Amino acid sequence: MASKNNKKNNKSTKKNTTKKEGYAGFIKSRNFKWTVIGTAIIVVIVLVAVFNPFFEPPASIHPGIYYKVSDGDLLSNGSSAVFFLSWIGCPIGATDSWAIYSAINSTSDIYSHVILHSAYKKDIYSNGVTGQPGLLFKGNFTFTTSGHKFTFYPLYMYNQTMTGTVNNTTINGTLASYGLSLINQTYPAKVAAMFNRYAADITYKGHLETTFIITGPHGTYILNAFMYDPVSGGILGTGSPDYPNWTPNSPQYVWSHLSESKSITKAAGTFMGYLDKAQ
Repeated sequence: MASKNNKKNNKSTKKNTTKKEGYAGFIKSRNFKWTVIGTAIIVVIVLVAVFNPFFEPPASIHPGIYYKVSDGDLLSNGSSAVFFLSWIGCPIGATDSWAIYSAINSTSDIYSHVILHSAYKKDIYSNGVTGQPGLLFKGNFTFTTSGHKFTFYPLYMYNQTMTGTVNNTTINGTLASYGLSLINQTYPAKVAAMFNRYAADITYKGHLETTFIITGPHGTYILNAFMYDPVSGGILGTGSPDYPNWTPNSPQYVWSHLSESKSITKAAGTFMGYLDKAQ
């Protein structure tokens, strides 16, 4: 009897062992599957992070530096544009105008879209008689670079002496608030919102400074103030930037010697580089 009972017990033990082994195998198999799935998810997350990282625009910007402020275009239609903000008598706008003209004119003849001009005679880079030589952009125009079409949108907020609108009418309220209001009325909503986002950074002594935005399908960039530093003894003039210690050359002189300025040529090349990045 004991022998028979031992046989039964052995069979029962083998069955239980087999069940446990099967169950353990099932657990291991399921754990392996979840491990594979988990690993795959992690790989996907890493790849997305590497090739399509979440973009966070800068909280603030500083003068003279290009900043990427969006991963795409602000026009939401795949087109590309430059939005140039300045005022009629701005010495910064005058200085930058040569680099912008030099860059764009290398791709399309835009002579008919500019006029020679001198900035306010009592601001920086002036001598009390005349101001920094520059160009004024007469209105919107298109140009093509690397087979891609851009539209240039200039907007001048204040008059020559910054005492009124471009039509010399009185400005009610602050210059900065008027400038932002004009931006909101003139530029597309997302573009206006970007200028407003950095309003504090592009405001100097109560008015908005020269600033431009380059936008296209592959990104949007902003630059406030000078694209390059005017060199004393260069084609723009001689002296120190503080009024009235700068002796400006005439716009006609700069026009005829534009290709001789290394700083303008370099700034123009950098500008073109950001056009390529955006398109």
